[in-house]
This record gives sequence, C-alpha cells and structure tokens, in this order.
Amino acid sequence: MVRAVLRPLVLVSLVAAAHQNPPAQPPTQAQQKPVFRSGTHFVRVDAYPAKDGKIIEGLKPDDFEITENGKPQTIESFDYISFPTFTPDAERRDPSSQRAGYDMAADPRYRVFVIFVDMAFGNAHDGPVVPTNGDLVSMQSPLVGFLDRVLGPRDLYAFLTSRNSARDLVLGQKTGTIKAQIDDLYRSSRIDRDDADQLDGCLKGPALKPRARLDQTYTALEGLVTQLGSLRDERKNIIFVTNSLPRPREDRSLLEATGGIMPRAGIVNGRLGIGDRQTSSNDSYCSGEAQRLAMMNFDSRYKELLVSARSENVTFYTITPAGLQAPVTPGGQAALQKTNDDLITLAHETEGVAIVNTNDLSGGMKKIADDLAAYYVLGYYTTNTTWDGGLRTIKVQLKSSGETIRARRQYRAPTQEEMYELAVRPAAGTRGVSKPATDRETALAVLERASRPFAAYAAINGKTLTVVTELSPSSIQNQRWKSGADVQVTATTAEGATVTMGRGKIEAGAFTAIVPLEIDSAKPPARISVDLVGPGERPANDWLNLSPSTGTLVADPIAYRSSSRVSPRPIAAFEFARNERIKVEWPVIAPSLDRREVRLLDHAGKPLPVELPLAEDLSRRVLTVDVSLSGLPRGDYLFELTAGTGTTVERHLLAVRIKQ
Repeated sequence: MVRAVLRPLVLVSLVAAAHQNPPAQPPTQAQQKPVFRSGTHFVRVDAYPAKDGKIIEGLKPDDFEITENGKPQTIESFDYISFPTFTPDAERRDPSSQRAGYDMAADPRYRVFVIFVDMAFGNAHDGPVVPTNGDLVSMQSPLVGFLDRVLGPRDLYAFLTSRNSARDLVLGQKTGTIKAQIDDLYRSSRIDRDDADQLDGCLKGPALKPRARLDQTYTALEGLVTQLGSLRDERKNIIFVTNSLPRPREDRSLLEATGGIMPRAGIVNGRLGIGDRQTSSNDSYCSGEAQRLAMMNFDSRYKELLVSARSENVTFYTITPAGLQAPVTPGGQAALQKTNDDLITLAHETEGVAIVNTNDLSGGMKKIADDLAAYYVLGYYTTNTTWDGGLRTIKVQLKSSGETIRARRQYRAPTQEEMYELAVRPAAGTRGVSKPATDRETALAVLERASRPFAAYAAINGKTLTVVTELSPSSIQNQRWKSGADVQVTATTAEGATVTMGRGKIEAGAFTAIVPLEIDSAKPPARISVDLVGPGERPANDWLNLSPSTGTLVADPIAYRSSSRVSPRPIAAFEFARNERIKVEWPVIAPSLDRREVRLLDHAGKPLPVELPLAEDLSRRVLTVDVSLSGLPRGDYLFELTAGTGTTVERHLLAVRIKQ
C-alpha cells in the first residue's frame, strides 16, 4: 500500500510503547461499519449472485455463507450497492487532487475502474497503426459509449496506457478529459515513441525490442494492480484493451546478437563492482538490458499478475480491439486460441468478463457495464489469527441452493509487523485497518515522484524542517529552468493554516536547492507546498504530506549525489545513473549509540551480500554512508540503517532507483 506520506524515510520502532489512538472519524465508508477489534483482522468481500445475467436483489445476510480456507465465518457487515445510470457531466465533480480521489475510492459505495489500453499489443500487427488495421482506433467509439452508458454520480475512473505507470493514476468523475485521451489513441499509437524506441541501436536482437515493450506492459499492469489494491479492500476494475498478453519464457539464444552475457555484479574491497571497469557505461547498460530481457520469464510474471490481482481484489475485463481474427500463418489457429485463452483466463480468474474474438465491441462493452451494475459487500472478522502474510481462499455460497457465487476469491493476511502497526497506530476508517502499508512499501513510494518536473523531499530534525528541491532528469535533459528558478516553500497544518514559509533559489546549472525552515513542535506542519518559478518557464508546484518525526535516536537523513564530474549536491529525486555516487547523512539525536549498522536490501526487502561502509562523525553528530553505485544493475534498492542504545532500537529505510 502506498500512503499519502511520500518521504522516503520510514521509521519503525521495535520497542512496544503505549500510543494514544486518534479519535474515531464519522463513518463514511459503509452503511454498517464494524467496530475495530484489537488483534483481529476485518475482511470485506464483494459478491455477485446473478440470474440470467442480472444481479439478484433483495438478499439478506442470512442468505449468504462465507468460508475462509474451508472454515465458516460470521458476517458482521452487509451492504447492497447499486449504481445509477448515466448522470450528466455537469452534475459530477472531479476530486481536488490525486490524493483526494484516492480517499474517495476508499468508500465502497464508489465504483472504481480504470481503462487500460496496451499500446504495444493493442494492434493485430506490431508497429505503427495504419488506417487499414487500426485496432485501437476501432475501440474509440465503444469506449466513449461505455462512459456515456454507465457513469453515474458515484463512479471514479481513469484512463491509462502501457506507456504510463501507476504514478499517473488520477481518479476522476468528469468524462471530458478521458474522452479526449481516448480520441487521441490513433495519434499517440502512430506517432509517439515509447521506451523501447529509445533503445534503438542498443537492443540488437530482433526479438529484444518486443520483449522490452512487453516488459513495459507487465510493469505498468503490476504497478496498477498494486496501486489499486492500496486504495481499499473492495473490488477495483481494469478494462484491459489488448489483442494479446504474451508469456514467453527466458531465451538465452537471444543474447547471441549482443556478443555475450553481462558479467555479474560483485564486491571488491568493500566496493560495488561490475565487469570490466574499462568498458563504457553505455555498453554495460546495453549488455545489461539485453541480458535482463532475454532471461526474463514472462510466463511467471503472468501467473504472478493473476495471484496479485486476486489477492488485491482487482478484476480484469479483457477486450480485444481486433475483433474476430483469423490466423495469418499455417498452424496459427492454435497460437490464436492460446492468445484468447490467456485473456479469458485473466478475466475469469479475477471474476471478470472476457470480450474476445467478436466484432461486436459495443455489445461487449454493454456486457461489462451490466456486470458492474450492482453488488453486495459482506464483511467478517477472520477466525484465523495466524499473521503470516499468506494468501487465504474465500468461498461464498447461497444457503438456499448451496450454489457457489462469483465473489472475491482471495486476500493476503497481514504479517505480525502489520498487526503491530495497527495495534499502536490504527488508521481511521476500515481502509487503514484492513490494508496497512509496510515500511518497505512506503519507502519505495517516493521513487515514483522522480518523473515529475521537479521533486521535493522533506527531512525533520528537531525544530528544523529541511526541504530539498531537485529538477527531474527529464527537466534537466529538456533544459527546463536552465537559467535557474526561485523556490517558495509553504508549510501548513492539516486544516490548511500556514505554519511557516521560506524561500530558496536553484542557481543556473545547479539543478537543486535546499531550504531550511524553523518549526514549532507544538504546532507541527502536516503538509508542505513547493512552488518553482523561473524565467521562460511555466510555474510548477509539488506538495508533500508530512508525518511527525518519531525518531528518538536518529533523525531524517539528507542524501547527496555526485560523480567524477559533479560535486555532491542534495537530492530529492532518488533516481541515479550507475556512474554516480550517493552519500547519505543521518543526524544522531541520541546522546550516544551502542549499535549502528547499515545494509543494502533489494526491492523485496531481502538483504544483499554487499558490505557498506558506515562512518560516524562525532563532531557533526552524523552517521554517513558514501558509496559508488557503479556495480548495481537497474532496479530499486533500500538502504537500511539500524541504530540502538540500550533496549531501544530503530530502523530507517531510504529507497533509491538505478535507472541506467
């Protein structure tokens, strides 16, 4: 789950301490909201009892029977939720921000769906769309008709393509913007260059570029499922427009065109290293990408996507814009059937509907609209109190007939750590109770901010709030704010009252600015807003929600990037190239420490066999890690600092991304 707090530092206190629970908020999520019970876990299940393709109305809690891993569960809450038909656009209101849309989605009485168009495999033939086989063009009218047919006052929806990522997800209610995006499908699929196009001349094998596009599609879907799962337990829907979702396995023969396999990363004298230091970084990157793509098992990723969608309660509706297809090669019928079967499985295994191999796209969209018309939401406290993070199977039946009905099939049980988080810091509302974020997920969330025109990062150390502003790599490449920019920072309370303000400046060619602010611990800021104004550029704004710094041993860090040609500068966009170094400084606020250690973790939180040098500057009272990133393959990583004194131990995580 991705929380609203987007500072990359997360503190987890490992000492059990008494915390005062926040006051309960008025119920906003369901007609029957259960009371949170300490040490228990509440599960919500959406159910779709149907007859002749229509939802059965008028059922009561006693009409249902729920089992979890075969054991009966007691229904504690019950809702029947139906959605009105089309409401004029003028009567709907878009949320004020991305965060506000996510907060609205937490209410199960809102219907949430995303139209996701696969730009790489949404056409019957790889390559630019042409008028004679413009499959995506044929989807424009059915998609717009779908919006006109189903959207009501309690619908939240978004439009994404495989060239987006989960960070681009913005839920809204007005259709004008999305209709314009759908109408733009033809131009964007024909003209725009994707990430794979940027690798021309790098990926030499003929099959590697399609694999790069497939990797992009899977990555976007995986991120979208995770993001939707973080919003709420209740059902979320993805209308997936594509003609295929290939599942090739690893293929070592594809490396022959690249001249061999990239050497493995290793550690030399405590330093990260990879391959021959005389090899150019560009050649190393190309070789690394070729190996990564050639050895990628997309069959496993397909299966993992299914598992993730079911555990996050995300339903896929698959629709093939090519319509009724005929095999174009001898023996192609079997391949075409396999393609359709994969899309049908993706839909059926997530309780959705597959519209494949038909030219009636509008009729198919109507089936999807009917399927989304209404559902029941059942809630129960699980009787299984083994908090192991494992998947649990749910089965819903009608008592009268014993018939198993379409309903949520799985959920992921919380871990011991997550239950501890709930016990000491329960979030307001069922959403926080049922799906808490882990410290790892919260730390990694900050990496998605690097794609914005500029990134902001906030660090709290006692009565000082330090805000770092840094131009994104794309802004630097496009020479935005090349003459510098003025930075204004405004810190406010949760109610919007201004706490303090400060100004700074990004000098020409510096790309970053640091603004210290004095804050009052009795009136801590809950949010900062950063405005960037420079000559010849449109003003830009970014914001961060803040959580109180609860560290008693170590405060929030400041990080710096450098290279052989660039002096260290503070950073807010935690994306790096492999030819850069990172230095992280954690201020020590305890009188002394008797334990201090740092580890490098992979994206999943597993320790890597890398020895990191940790130094303590007693005069400046900081812990410092300064390391080259030249030996790390592309991916996301976490620096884990553990500090302790006596029986008190704290763990801090800082996430970084190696982009190239």
